[in-house]
Amino acid sequence: MRSRAGGVAAHSPWTRPGVRARAAACAIVAWGALFVAPELSASVDAEGCTDLDGVPVQYVIDYQSAIQGIFDDNCIACHSGDKPPAGLDLGAGGSWSHLVNVPSSQDPSFTRVIPNDPARSLLFLKINCDTPGVGHRMPFGLEPLSDDDQALVLDWIAGGAPPTTTDGLFRSGFEQRG
Repeated sequence: MRSRAGGVAAHSPWTRPGVRARAAACAIVAWGALFVAPELSASVDAEGCTDLDGVPVQYVIDYQSAIQGIFDDNCIACHSGDKPPAGLDLGAGGSWSHLVNVPSSQDPSFTRVIPNDPARSLLFLKINCDTPGVGHRMPFGLEPLSDDDQALVLDWIAGGAPPTTTDGLFRSGFEQRG
């Protein structure tokens, strides 16, 4: 919170001793990690993406019921079995391990899901954009997923893409769409 004079207000948490120093240290570590060990992901030239700004953000998402449910309803007719397209099996029990931090078999410069980064996660681009940067919009040849389902995948990835339930308490109030 800033005062009218542009400084930090006296009751702001930023005025407590050590808070700024810890925040600065975290920022330095985060920036260092970007330059020392960058995430594997191509630059994204996606086009025709669905605007999800009007969909309320979901902070607590259970992978098995919500995300796997989307896969079960929309994806596993093709993406399951012995030889699924792009080697991506989205069947229950193994889908998470085929997605998170896994390079795309179509273009290894893309990563299927980068936790906390839906804008560079190929899974999200493929369900949200007509031209996702590699391959086709999914589900291929069918109507796109509903805006609510697309937003749920976006929020799950933004929430860290855990195999269990996203930590809604941590994200509450952060990273709003729109």
